[in-house]
Amino acid sequence: MKRILQSKILWATALLLSLGIAGCNIFNPTESINIKDSDAEALTYEGYKHIRSNEYSEAEHYFSKAIAADSNYSQAWFGLMKAKLNRMLNSTQETNVFSLLAYVNASRESKVPFSGMSDQVAAQLQETIDSVNVIANAFIARDKAGKTDSVITYKTFSEGYMVLQMMKTMLVLRKTTQGMNGCSLNKNDENSCDMASVLNNIKNEPAEAVEAFDAVFKTCEESPESMTKMFDSYLQGFGDLKEESQKKAVSSMCGALAQETEDAKDDEDQQTKTLNIIIGQFGYSDILDDDGDGCVDEELYDGEDNDGDGEIDEDVSDKSNEIEYDNDLILKNVTAGKTAISDLRVIKKAGPNEKYMTVDIDMNGVTVANDPSNNQKELGREWKFVYPEYKNRVAAGDHRLVFAAGLVFNPQGRPFEEFIAYKRAVAKDTHYPPTYDLEFRKNYIGGCWANYNEERFMQWFAGRN
Repeated sequence: MKRILQSKILWATALLLSLGIAGCNIFNPTESINIKDSDAEALTYEGYKHIRSNEYSEAEHYFSKAIAADSNYSQAWFGLMKAKLNRMLNSTQETNVFSLLAYVNASRESKVPFSGMSDQVAAQLQETIDSVNVIANAFIARDKAGKTDSVITYKTFSEGYMVLQMMKTMLVLRKTTQGMNGCSLNKNDENSCDMASVLNNIKNEPAEAVEAFDAVFKTCEESPESMTKMFDSYLQGFGDLKEESQKKAVSSMCGALAQETEDAKDDEDQQTKTLNIIIGQFGYSDILDDDGDGCVDEELYDGEDNDGDGEIDEDVSDKSNEIEYDNDLILKNVTAGKTAISDLRVIKKAGPNEKYMTVDIDMNGVTVANDPSNNQKELGREWKFVYPEYKNRVAAGDHRLVFAAGLVFNPQGRPFEEFIAYKRAVAKDTHYPPTYDLEFRKNYIGGCWANYNEERFMQWFAGRN
């Protein structure tokens, strides 16, 4: 069974689901709290009195004084977050919770994130999120270090915090659409831009996108309930798991993605790789060679090296390809507490979806669609494993697809770091005439470049500029 989320913008649907459980959380300004009338407690009590009267600036004043009096006092931190958020959100009619819900809902039907939102409103929302995050992140760090009284913890407001981070990702995607041909921020305008282009375009400035996704995945890892409903629509076989196993599965998957984003923060090449993984899981891969090995979307996002180049999941294919996972084994891994991508993405078999039928992964001139014999032999080159059985792949330490069995990477035997540096340089060499010609690519990188002739080499540049 294969279930794929149909919304044009995954985050928009996730936001609506999350807002449904966040109403009694950080977004709710009227929640009562019982505080003793002394010192930081008294100041916090005064803060909540002002919140209930919608006097958010005054509330911020008292909460800040309470934190100054006792920085361990968690109710004051929570109150300050609530006051700051509600003051800034309610500063205009266009950025209150109800109007944001309307923008989110419109995004589900549009090709542009936060469709219809003006630049002024977007800037106000960004400033609000950044301001609340300063407080929230400081509190989270203290909470994890055991420097609060633990009456209120990160988990208390994690759903609301998740909503803020999702909104941040949508603002990043919205920013991406600006300047893209055919994209319009007016929800009533016809436009030709699509979500695949929007998502893949964030790789032009990856650091901001990685930071936004990192906050989402880390929150999801620690509070999987905030994403469980979305995963039910997103992951095949998820609905067959028991509730506790679902939470473990969500936490493990988000944890694996959080590790990817954490590792990518200070490495531009790693950022692009991480975004490829995330984008591929949304089903919006770009069907290009993103890693410079001449092979097109050859990695399957299974935490394994599918092409034999020594790297893992650096150029992933579309999530909606006909990939069948071993749900029984994945469940066993989840139950055992295993959290690696390779434990959560155990593939039984793989095959192309409709749009990949015409993709020549290894550029040898044969695709599934144009195979004159129309048999499984050539299909198997690009979509079957050298070792069909997963246990045999593990035993042999070989997770390559058949097309890769004959490839030779780094034919000159240079140090691996030097080989990767050439590979990265080639990946960025997308303008014709290129800096690195075909012969250079064959000699210094090898891989699928060995299958290219000049005609196919010209095709490699198509659609990139």
